[in-house]
Amino acid sequence: MFRIRRYQRLFSAILFGAALTSMYTPLAYGQYSSSNYKVEETIFGSGGELDASSTNFRAQQGAGALGVGQTSSNNFDAFGGFITTNEPFLEMVVSNIDVDFGILSDSVTSYGSAQGGDCNCSFYIRTYNTSGYIVVTVSQPPATNGGSVLDAKTTQGVPSSDPTVEEFGINLRDNTTPNIGADPVNVPDNSFADGQAASGYEIPDQFKYNIGDTVARSQATIGNPAIGQTNYTLSYIAKANSITPAGNHIMNHDLVVVATF
Repeated sequence: MFRIRRYQRLFSAILFGAALTSMYTPLAYGQYSSSNYKVEETIFGSGGELDASSTNFRAQQGAGALGVGQTSSNNFDAFGGFITTNEPFLEMVVSNIDVDFGILSDSVTSYGSAQGGDCNCSFYIRTYNTSGYIVVTVSQPPATNGGSVLDAKTTQGVPSSDPTVEEFGINLRDNTTPNIGADPVNVPDNSFADGQAASGYEIPDQFKYNIGDTVARSQATIGNPAIGQTNYTLSYIAKANSITPAGNHIMNHDLVVVATF
């Protein structure tokens, strides 16, 4: 039996890590200034006010937008419409679920999916203005207190029927054999969020596992703002062989989500 859990970082720390490990592409905002003037937001319409304040209230105002929608090129994204925040946002919520394999066998593969919570999924990610993200798995396969660890299925493929093979693997798709799992679901639809299973974990009925692998991603493709929520379901397989040590194999599955700018 094992449990999925999240590894949470503050967003500022994620930004700092991304800047150290990859080429940084800055976001372009509508703030312009010179030695004499400053425009904090660009407004094309009948009117608007970025900071309308009184003693007790504060608001942003917009009126008569001349166009709404989103457009993209190789280097820029633009959103037309009323004033919205330009602050990036990244959230990961993990369902508190246990998956029980029962007694492992050398002749039959055990399997299960982690589905629960409001999304009936393993975890979901909500994002806004992050230009994409990756989800990395950082836990070792199920292990006993004595240190026996199930062999990871390091090459993507179908579950083995060989009684000499011990293996553990996952994927993030709707599978037929075994009949478990679900495909990633983008909310409200695929024209907003674009989360997907990553290479190695994206083929139904085939499984894999390596510590440090990217298992899911949002690529912020041209024409898709990568704004919204994606529900992900993790499916697991496990199999013993004749020399697998006896014991209760447990895995606390830690996942890390990192913004990719």
